[in-house]
Amino acid sequence: MNQENRSIFNEDYSKSYDLIYEKKNYNDECNRIIKFIKYKKSVSNILDLGCGTCSHSIILSKYGFNIDAIDRSGKMLEIAKKKIEKKKISNIKLIQADIENLDLKNAQYDVILLLFNVLGYLKKPYLFFSNLKKYLKKGSLVIFDFWHESAIIQNGPKKTKKNFEKAEVNLTKISQGKVNQKDKTIIINIQTYEKEKNAVITKNEEEHHIKYYNIESLTLNLINEGFKVLKFEDFENDGCLPSKENWSAYCVSKYLG
Repeated sequence: MNQENRSIFNEDYSKSYDLIYEKKNYNDECNRIIKFIKYKKSVSNILDLGCGTCSHSIILSKYGFNIDAIDRSGKMLEIAKKKIEKKKISNIKLIQADIENLDLKNAQYDVILLLFNVLGYLKKPYLFFSNLKKYLKKGSLVIFDFWHESAIIQNGPKKTKKNFEKAEVNLTKISQGKVNQKDKTIIINIQTYEKEKNAVITKNEEEHHIKYYNIESLTLNLINEGFKVLKFEDFENDGCLPSKENWSAYCVSKYLG
């Protein structure tokens, strides 16, 4: 993870995380992932890197996959554990670790996932892919979403303010970003205010440094590391190529061994 991002996803933000993304369509996203997974004939085990509170893994576990879910944030994993126990799920194993310094012994996976723009938080993404190969079998898939350069150039960051409510709790999230073209990074300041009965009970501020990628350069680097790119796809539109209207895109790649 970028050095600048070491202090993010702290306790207050982790507690607010599921409320902020409560309306995120995890089911649709997992339906897309299932389609991508079909590029491999047989899949039994999945590694979910940067799993957060495990919303994707919980849905994917219904398909019978054995899932190792890893995150560096203990607070995120505490929330994930409660969700998993509540649903009585037995095929997800939670691991607290820095995904850029993995030590999973002799583990190998059919599919590795990096969802919710985990790639954008990596300090050395191409070294990361090189190190990831030890956990892949020949023909294994690596599936990830990322922000792509052409959309960033056309539609730069804007200030947003969103309100979220649940029971008597009201949460406000204010985000404002700026582009660092030299480092191909979006620097986003995120402020959250949690109110209960009109009184502020928690206030949190974080600065996220998130990389974006040129699709052609990303393709070449994956090829150099022994991967074949099977598809790039727009995040919002199933079956469509990445669009300049949407920052996010999926990549499905296969490790050639």
